[in-house]
Amino acid sequence: MKKLLSLLLIVCLLMPAAIVSAKSSEPAAKTYAKLYLGKDASKLPIKLNNGLVVDKEDVDGLGYLPVIKLNGKKVWREANELWINTNGTVQFTVTSGGDTYLLYLSGASGGSAVDIVGVHKNGKTFLEKSFGGVGIDAKFISANTIQVEIERDNKKWNPERDPNAARHTGIYDVTVYQLSAKGLAKQKQFVKKVG
Repeated sequence: MKKLLSLLLIVCLLMPAAIVSAKSSEPAAKTYAKLYLGKDASKLPIKLNNGLVVDKEDVDGLGYLPVIKLNGKKVWREANELWINTNGTVQFTVTSGGDTYLLYLSGASGGSAVDIVGVHKNGKTFLEKSFGGVGIDAKFISANTIQVEIERDNKKWNPERDPNAARHTGIYDVTVYQLSAKGLAKQKQFVKKVG
C-alpha cells in the first residue's frame, strides 16, 4: 500500500510538468557557434528546430556561400558571388518565436563585410542589412542581439606609398543591436581598442 501511495504521489508531482511542456510548442532560443565555410563546410546542412535549414552552396568551384532553405527550397542566399566573398564565416540563431537570424562575415581574411538576414519560420525574409569597412567582426550575444565591430580607417593611409595593412588602426566602433521583424534597434555603442 505504501508503494502504491508513493507511486501515486510521484505521478501527481510529475503530471503538471509534463502538461506544461506538452503545451509549449515554441522552440527554445538557440545560438549556434560560428562556422568557417572554408574548413567547416562538411558540418552543413544543419536543420533548425523551427524547420529551416542552414546549408551552403558551391559557387563555380570558387568556394561556398550560406543558404537558408525551407522544405528543400532556397528562401535566402548570400547574393555577392565574387570569389573574395566565398568561404567566409557564418553564425545563426533561432529565437523563441521561431525566427532565424544569420550573419555572414566575408572579404579578405573574412572580415571586410558582414551581412545580416532575418527569416521567419515560414521562409519569408524580413531583414537584410550589410556593414562594410577596413576590418569587421560580428557575433550574436543572444538569439536576437548582435554585436557589430567596425574598424576605423587610418586617415593618414596613402595607397600610393603605404601597404594595405597600414589602413588598419586597431580602433573599433562597437554597436550592439536588438533584432526584430521591425529591423535593427541600437542598444548601446562604445569604442574598443585592440593591440
